[in-house]
Amino acid sequence: MKTELKPLILSKIKTKSLKAFSCYDFTEFAPYKTISKCLERMEDSSEITRIIQGVYCLSKIDKVLNLPILPTIDDVVQCIARKHKWIICPSGNLALNLMGLSTQVPASYIYLSNGPYSEYLVYGIKVLFKRTMNREITNYSYKTMLLIQCIKSLGEETEKTTLIKLRNKLSSKEKQKALKETSAIQSWIRNKIILICKEEQ
Repeated sequence: MKTELKPLILSKIKTKSLKAFSCYDFTEFAPYKTISKCLERMEDSSEITRIIQGVYCLSKIDKVLNLPILPTIDDVVQCIARKHKWIICPSGNLALNLMGLSTQVPASYIYLSNGPYSEYLVYGIKVLFKRTMNREITNYSYKTMLLIQCIKSLGEETEKTTLIKLRNKLSSKEKQKALKETSAIQSWIRNKIILICKEEQ
């Protein structure tokens, strides 16, 4: 293992706030096999923890509970997507959960993806990647994709109070981006987005 590789890896984890990471996050520093060996040694020395095959996190302990501090399932999923260069977006109840509109813990985590159908088991919970048409998820920022999936899950008869809750989850910049990116989307979804993203009077 090159002695300078580990500091580079740790520095990128910190600067990019990588809650979960894989070899593919560090390929600018060294060949894949070299990075893999470095991560294996870091795991052997308990500096990092393996979550699933090929995905790791820094080893941290909650001092109060004396339990490992682990990344969320969504953090792990984002790592998997980076690894395979997939564009992904949470779907259905998961999208509502991530936007704070539902407190119900999903029985499975379903993501739309431009990659192949895939299944993973993370912390004992099934994670599904379902292939969708590229136009469903490309040309949108992540927050815009998430907003669209929330609107689709809620349906056309969504109450205005619920839409206001969505409005409060978005920054002014995210609202402007959503308005710009969805100009050609289905009219009923577009109307909801306009209502959510318009400036309050």
